[in-house]
Parts: sequence; structure tokens; C-alpha cells
Amino acid sequence: MARVPNVNRDELKPDDQKYFDEIVGTRGSMRGPYGVMLHSPDLAARMAATGAYVRFEFDLPNPLKEVLILTASRELDSQYAFTAHAKLAREAKLSEETIQAIARRTAPQGLPADEAMLVKYALELLREHKISDATYNAVQDRFGVRTTVEITGLLGHYLFVGLILAAFEIDLLPGMIAELPE
Repeated sequence: MARVPNVNRDELKPDDQKYFDEIVGTRGSMRGPYGVMLHSPDLAARMAATGAYVRFEFDLPNPLKEVLILTASRELDSQYAFTAHAKLAREAKLSEETIQAIARRTAPQGLPADEAMLVKYALELLREHKISDATYNAVQDRFGVRTTVEITGLLGHYLFVGLILAAFEIDLLPGMIAELPE
């Protein structure tokens, strides 16, 4: 059970209800970390805007975004984020083999080139807190500086989301089936 309840729209000050509406407008409902983040409406709004940008707007194919999100979620052992994004990854046509390799922590071995490169980039950054020149240069040469910055921002956003999910013990929604091994 979550440590704090989700904030409902009618519990917010009238000026803050727009944040609730904006979050629902980009995600279709209030779920996951955002219901808890609305205890700080300004933070929730800023994080939702960043999340909407890194998920829907920057120029990287959706399957590759999901590779990055799944990798960050797995590194934090975030059952909620991994489970939610495994579903989205499948909808984006990411292979089941890639999803399972990330879940089992066998990635980047055996993945297609771009997926392997991005998993390697993410794992170096998340595990070693730095990126080798070879890995950095491969990503920048393939995607350019701007997209490399956005890839890093996507990872950072999902680290933040994972921390919110962990700190407030946000459970899977009814009907969600855990994707990560226990």
C-alpha cells in the first residue's frame, strides 16, 4: 500500500487543478507517481512536462525510448515502472526478446545494434556514474549531440520517477501483472 494517497482533483486548490488536468491530458488518467507528486503541484507539473517531452516529443523512435526507460526502471528494480513500460514497449513493437533481456539483466548481449548501444550507455551511466569515451562517441555519432542530451534527460527523468515510486511504495495498479523477477 502506498505511503501517501493519490491527490484527487477536488483536493487541490482551484489554481492547481490545471496541473491535474494537464497530467491527465497527456497520460489519459492519473496514475503511478503523479498522483503522489501532486502533493507538490508545482513539482508534479514540472515533472509531467519533462515526462511528456522525453516520452512523446524528442526525436528518437519509441521502441528505443522504451529500451532506455526499461533499462533505467530495471536498474532501480522498479516493478511499477518496468511493468507499465513493458506493456508500452510491446505496443511500440519492441521485441519480447529485448524486454526479457533487460528484465533478466542479460542485455546488451544479443540485442540489435541501436538497442545494445543505448543499453550500454544507460548501464555505464547508471552503474558506473560515467560513460566511456567509446560508448559516448558511439551514441553521439549515431544520434547527434542534441539527441544524446535528450537520451540522458530521459534516463534522468525515469530515475526521478523510480525514486518517487520507491519512496512512496506505489503499488501496481489492479490488473497489472509484475514483469520483473522477484
